[in-house]
Amino acid sequence: MTDLRLKILLVDDDEDDFFITRDLLDEIEGTRFDLEWVSTFEEGVQRAITQEHQVYLCDYRLGERDGLELLRELVGRGCKAPIILLTGQGDREVDVEAMKAGAADYLVKGQLTAPLLDRSIRYSIAHCLSEQKLAYLAEYDTLTGLPNRMLFTDRLQQAQAQATREDKMLGLLFLDLDRFKVINDTLGHSVGDLLLKSVAERLGNSVRASDTVARLGGDEFVAILPGLDDAQSASMVAGRILKAIARPFLLDQHEVFIAASIGIALFPFDAGDVEGLIKHADSAMYQAKSCGGNTYKYYSMEMNAQAMERLSLESRLHRAQEREEFVLHYQPQFEVATGKLVGMEALLRWQPPGQELVPPGKFISLLEENGLIVSVGEWVLRTACEQSRDWEKAGYRTVPIAVNLSGRQLRQPGFCAGVGRILRDSGVAAGALVLELTESIMMQYMKKNIEILREFKEMGIGLAIDDFGTGYSSLSCLKYFPLDWLKIDRSFIAQLHLNQGDEAISRAIIAMAHSLGMKVIAEGVEREEQMQFLRDNKCDEVQGFYLGRPLPAAGAERILTPVTHCA
Repeated sequence: MTDLRLKILLVDDDEDDFFITRDLLDEIEGTRFDLEWVSTFEEGVQRAITQEHQVYLCDYRLGERDGLELLRELVGRGCKAPIILLTGQGDREVDVEAMKAGAADYLVKGQLTAPLLDRSIRYSIAHCLSEQKLAYLAEYDTLTGLPNRMLFTDRLQQAQAQATREDKMLGLLFLDLDRFKVINDTLGHSVGDLLLKSVAERLGNSVRASDTVARLGGDEFVAILPGLDDAQSASMVAGRILKAIARPFLLDQHEVFIAASIGIALFPFDAGDVEGLIKHADSAMYQAKSCGGNTYKYYSMEMNAQAMERLSLESRLHRAQEREEFVLHYQPQFEVATGKLVGMEALLRWQPPGQELVPPGKFISLLEENGLIVSVGEWVLRTACEQSRDWEKAGYRTVPIAVNLSGRQLRQPGFCAGVGRILRDSGVAAGALVLELTESIMMQYMKKNIEILREFKEMGIGLAIDDFGTGYSSLSCLKYFPLDWLKIDRSFIAQLHLNQGDEAISRAIIAMAHSLGMKVIAEGVEREEQMQFLRDNKCDEVQGFYLGRPLPAAGAERILTPVTHCA
């Protein structure tokens, strides 16, 4: 133990014992000790739970409490350092009880010498490290460092019990690598081991911190997904895992490509106990493998159908832009007081050849998840600006066109410069473009977003906050954003003639926006009663089916106003 420095906590109600222990420790050669002393049971617990010390020395007598109680308390709180019990006299029964309670050693004060204390400390530390190593080997896979089958089973039981208590959904993913045996046999077991370690790392990066990834053996892995909001959340994780594993692995100068088959089972729908959940996830995995691998399958047929539809949709989305299947529809916006057309909102639509339009609710979230929203969003911006230019050249009065932005777009480096470039390329004035952001997006990275919006404002671009009232913005923060319009979410407008609460909220939003110098647009206006309420409460602009549905460019052109020239 040469050149070691150890922190020791002494819990003893006798100050003389502190001085004796300190002097004995000073006699020990080759190790320096930092001795901290507390005199009560409660102080001992409070200092021990900080986990700052390498060894604990606990007196058997601590006033009304005793060292055995303290020992049990510390072990129960997960104390990892060795605990040595000290007593005034030898007592075999106490000795046995101490060791049963988790003490590393038991020393009699009257017989204590520096060599004996030195031996006890060294033995206790070595024994503790040995036990920790054995405990690790019993619960963790030595190759990947992931929990092994035993720890996985324990955690799955805990997750199932928690899901039952909280009435939540629990997902289990069972994963098997495709063609792993071929790689193992061709490149050797050392490369195979490197692959398993790399797969384990990618799995860990594909799940949440609250999830558990484990290795059951060979090339079989599992992931426990507690607290799922819905069944589709499990397929999102499975999709991330498949993409992560599909990336090439560089192993010992070999570029290796591999895929995986994943089975998904959900508690409590697919099984009511741990054994059933494992069995059904395993069964679903074999179903995925029988379909050629590199996919995932739910145990439930209904979930499988939904998952396959999602996979098909995502696959088609990747090709939709290059095949020019995206189109823009334009929904008119009218001034409440005059009924005059004052703007358009560009809305993304997907028109696969020979099929009906795919509803935005089915594909916008997929664009967000797989990152395609960045390139598609740029196409929307460019197309809307070019359409504005074409209408102007055709002799129509320019009205601003609003384009929705996603959080991913906003976080792209150089995004502001890119928008400026699109305006210059299309020859459209900045005032003909309005950028809309939802309330929740604006409040993420708030300080950075304020800087970006101010840059847009300096360029002359109009700015609007969309879906207001559904996010989590603070009214005190709203004043810092350089906004021109505030759009009341359609969920409030829908119940205006039926719900006094929504009427009160809408009035408050209109008044607040006006006090901050913003105009108000009401979305989703579909009835005359709603329109009348908005007139009465001085709402500035409206859009909705009552006045105009979203139209393709040719249809929207028919409601534009031609520019009249004086003779």
